[in-house]
Amino acid sequence: MKRRIRLIVCMTAFAMVMTTAGAFACTGMYVGRDVSKEGTTLIARSEDQGSGAYNKMFKVQKRITKSGRYYKDTGTGFKVKLPKTTYKFTYVPDSSDAEDGQYPASCTNEYGVAVVGTVSTEVSEEYEKADPVKDTGKGLREAILPGLVACQVKSAKQGAQLLARLHDKYGAEEWNTILLSDKKEAWIFENYGGHTYCAMKLPTDKVAVFGNQIMIGTVDPGDKSNYIFSKNLFSTIDKVGAVKEDGKYNLAKSIAGFREEYSNMRTWEGHRVLAPSDAGDYDNDKFYPLLYSPDEKVSVTQIMKLFRDRYEGTKYDMSDAANATRRPIGTTRSSDVHIIQTYAKLPTDACQVQWLLMGNAEHSVFVPSFSGITDTAAEYKVDGSAASTGSAYWMFKRNATLAQSDRKFLSKGTKDFWSRQEAKENELVKKQLKTVTAKYKKSKTAGRAYVTSVGKAAAKKQLNNSTVLYRALEYAATYNDNDRGSDKGKVTFTRPVSLKTYAQSKGFKVTVKGNRYTLKKGKDTFVLKNKAKSVYKNGEYTDDLIYPVYKVGKTVYAPAGFTGYLK
Repeated sequence: MKRRIRLIVCMTAFAMVMTTAGAFACTGMYVGRDVSKEGTTLIARSEDQGSGAYNKMFKVQKRITKSGRYYKDTGTGFKVKLPKTTYKFTYVPDSSDAEDGQYPASCTNEYGVAVVGTVSTEVSEEYEKADPVKDTGKGLREAILPGLVACQVKSAKQGAQLLARLHDKYGAEEWNTILLSDKKEAWIFENYGGHTYCAMKLPTDKVAVFGNQIMIGTVDPGDKSNYIFSKNLFSTIDKVGAVKEDGKYNLAKSIAGFREEYSNMRTWEGHRVLAPSDAGDYDNDKFYPLLYSPDEKVSVTQIMKLFRDRYEGTKYDMSDAANATRRPIGTTRSSDVHIIQTYAKLPTDACQVQWLLMGNAEHSVFVPSFSGITDTAAEYKVDGSAASTGSAYWMFKRNATLAQSDRKFLSKGTKDFWSRQEAKENELVKKQLKTVTAKYKKSKTAGRAYVTSVGKAAAKKQLNNSTVLYRALEYAATYNDNDRGSDKGKVTFTRPVSLKTYAQSKGFKVTVKGNRYTLKKGKDTFVLKNKAKSVYKNGEYTDDLIYPVYKVGKTVYAPAGFTGYLK
């Protein structure tokens, strides 16, 4: 959550959404390696804002050895002293002119530690009085936490322990949840107030999907192997009236005290999608468990799809105008979504693949990069809030904005285009795993150079694809823009494909002469022209394409299925 709205975070969730800029946002997810199709640990989060326009960047902070440094929260002036040496880490910061701090969001470091955060939460009024958060500028905020941890720990557990020490020493200004992982294990850290918290080791055979709510349930205060508790946690809970089950404290029920639809429905949706056999109908008052077994093993592409979820197939489907005020996982207000996938067998320096999506997930694309990178594409580093055609965030976001302006006609083709790109990237990552290991065996320098090059290549490819998509989508959206008061005359957008490659796959012989493209199959000859949408068959006009043929770089594009016009 953002600093400027913290003081009203105990209002009802719906009121918060309607009246604040960045309150009560984000959805967290976890997949244990034993229930992952790829055998990898996944920690993930959507970073959701109060508006649809919010530039984020993707950078690498180098390793530094220098005494006397501090990690400063530029939004409040609060600072934390750093050790002499801090480690290389990747991060996803706000644009600097947002003026509320760095918000590094998603980090991976050179020791194979990943940190994502935070998911904003809330506590009951009674609990807040028992453990009040710190005043502005006097404590920790999510604006620095992921980067502050990533720069100085060598394991996920060390990260949880560091968070505990930091909260003991400085206290916190807000309530939130952080996920951490490494090659061996994963942890969740929940902060409940100024100085109370609980960290829990996550089991490898469970999954979790959760909205903006405290999720750790029944705990054993004596279990020091799987939990880290603040010293005053249970005494504070006792003050407000502990809820116990089988003699053990239930943290969520004791500290939060209630559930509300804004967050709880997203938590239920995770159960419904990943474990439908046990999800049941939505119950607004139910404390859904944080961890559960999925019905089937879960792939990284399924998690990508889940971040796009808008309750399709349920009575809460966001396509129904009656559900317009509901909060889906796939909100249009995401500034970025990050999935960090940990491969235990990869070299530690590059054991994670971060799938980073700029904008909101529904109509954008997840782009992979290995954690060992030393640099990112220039388009990821464009600062400032203003729209920019050179910024990765804006290049991806503009397509989402167009697709969402008319979902009935523009959405499916956009989704089809990106889903195919994600499938290709996923297969490419799998093929690159052996090469990554081989390069690192040669040297860390060679390994880092390789993963940096493939990361930039993936970004360049999908940024180019963003332009390809935009050229077609802009035309279709503009064509459909009318004041008839009906859908009459509108076209259904279809994904762009390479004219030559697609035509050849359908048995056409393609010849090119200037801007003229001749497609021949059997007795029929068809002619199309660059920048035009008319189709000629055997010398006579036969039909129009949905949008004109166009060229990006050296490739000519046309609507998918355009051979249907050639029959």
